[in-house]
Amino acid sequence: METMKKLPIGRSDFKSIIEDNMYYIDKSMLIKEIIESGDVILITRPRRFGKTLNMSMMKYFFRNDQDNKHLFEGLKIWKEKEVIEKYLNKYPVIYLTFKDAKANNIELLKKIIIEEITKIYILNEKIMEKLYEPEKEIYNKIMFKKADESEYMNSLKNLSEYLYRYYKQKVILLIDEYDTPIQQSYLNGYYDEFINFMGNVLGNALKDNEYLEKGVLTGITRVAKESIFTGVNNLQASTVLSELFNDKFGLTWKEVEETLRYYGLEYEKGKVIEWYNGYNFGGLEIYNPYSIINLADEKEIKYYWINSSGNELIKQLIRQSTAEVKTKIEELIEGKEIESSIDENLVYGDLDKSTEESIWTLFLFTGYLTWTKHTGEEGEPRYSLKITNKETLQFFKKTVVDIIKESKIHYESILMELIHENYEEFKIAFKKIVERTISYFDVSGEEPERFYHGLILGMVVGLSKKYIVKSNREAGYGRADVILIPKEKKEPGIIFEFKKHYIKEGDLKNSAELGIKQIEEKGYEEEIKSYGIEKIIKVAIAFDKKNVEIIVK
Repeated sequence: METMKKLPIGRSDFKSIIEDNMYYIDKSMLIKEIIESGDVILITRPRRFGKTLNMSMMKYFFRNDQDNKHLFEGLKIWKEKEVIEKYLNKYPVIYLTFKDAKANNIELLKKIIIEEITKIYILNEKIMEKLYEPEKEIYNKIMFKKADESEYMNSLKNLSEYLYRYYKQKVILLIDEYDTPIQQSYLNGYYDEFINFMGNVLGNALKDNEYLEKGVLTGITRVAKESIFTGVNNLQASTVLSELFNDKFGLTWKEVEETLRYYGLEYEKGKVIEWYNGYNFGGLEIYNPYSIINLADEKEIKYYWINSSGNELIKQLIRQSTAEVKTKIEELIEGKEIESSIDENLVYGDLDKSTEESIWTLFLFTGYLTWTKHTGEEGEPRYSLKITNKETLQFFKKTVVDIIKESKIHYESILMELIHENYEEFKIAFKKIVERTISYFDVSGEEPERFYHGLILGMVVGLSKKYIVKSNREAGYGRADVILIPKEKKEPGIIFEFKKHYIKEGDLKNSAELGIKQIEEKGYEEEIKSYGIEKIIKVAIAFDKKNVEIIVK
């Protein structure tokens, strides 16, 4: 009986996977598609969807300083005789990865980028014999990390010219995880300064570079309005919304089936669909490769991808987001779809303004949400979005609850005060929370109710085992804001009503009393009573920006 091939867990070097005869899902036809596409190609996909492995494959395929026939002989691309003859090991390749470019200050981040450039220069030291004296001088300065910033900014463009001169062949430039350092600069607050440096390093090499045969960049987001892609001619972008390369990153159902069959896991098909499916790349259903490979290894359905870090930016955005966004996240957790415009050219600068569009775009590009259909007019980028699968749902549940816990007050315990009829304690604790969290929100907006609504929903996230939660549902003759129906009949039901304060109503206390009156007059209790619940707690929360008055009956 043949032994099972080993799985390439944590490996993204194509050569070592093939030479060690590990389990490999053949994506080699990407090479042909890349050759047939634009001069500069940007591919964005969520993390751990095979970007680095594919870039590594291309590096070994094109580079002209190695003979790598043996790596490709058994693969689909091998049948493409014309491609093999014309392109296999025929080009000088500049390969850079910025996956480790993470630092909390700009000096260190620039050093890491320079380190990568230095390595490439050292690797190609032999081409110096074709250089003029002044060029050799700069080449040496770069190798010894003594160059000026402007010389680093031109380093990739210059290197492509030197390689062309030496090999009489244009260059293939591969840049993996180009946006990792950009995201770092945003997270650590030096984005504006850094984007100028990075924009020049990459932009100079990609724009009007006559020595460039092909440039391929991969990342998670497509960064726009920056100097990187401005003026880049013939740029082709492949995002989760486009059909270009849509089956080359992540796994198709056929590839998943083959993997499950090979590792004797066919009986898990149903769960695999529920947990790891749901990515929509240009209309094609795609599965999370990281989770599938780990499942084949560990033979257990569990959270793999969401536990593999990389959520800092998402968490920061949820924390800073408006009440409206938080409410929509609640809707998503409930299994509903939301609709939003998606701006494929994400601008990190806009994230500070918490523009909703940027947040949902980032959630979509990072794989936490998926799109189900295009809902806009022709050419208008509006899409229906939902949580991708069971694995990403867990992330939302966990993250929302984590962020709530970060408020240092355990929300559930506050609700317990209410359930145990410690009304004064509930009021004090609730007011404290409002003071602490309101700074994240714009409560002067049109619908400050949403802030309070979001706050209560945030509190009840952890209670879903004990309570049925209904939010803004028709109840009796009108709508109550939030209703909690206990699953145990002896527990009390709770109705929350939020009232924005208007001067004509007198003081805040009057507004809260009107809230109680509304609960009673409009028969909101009927729905709870229909479940056989006798005790009902009525809570009216009246507010004027940060000021809150609560009446409990």
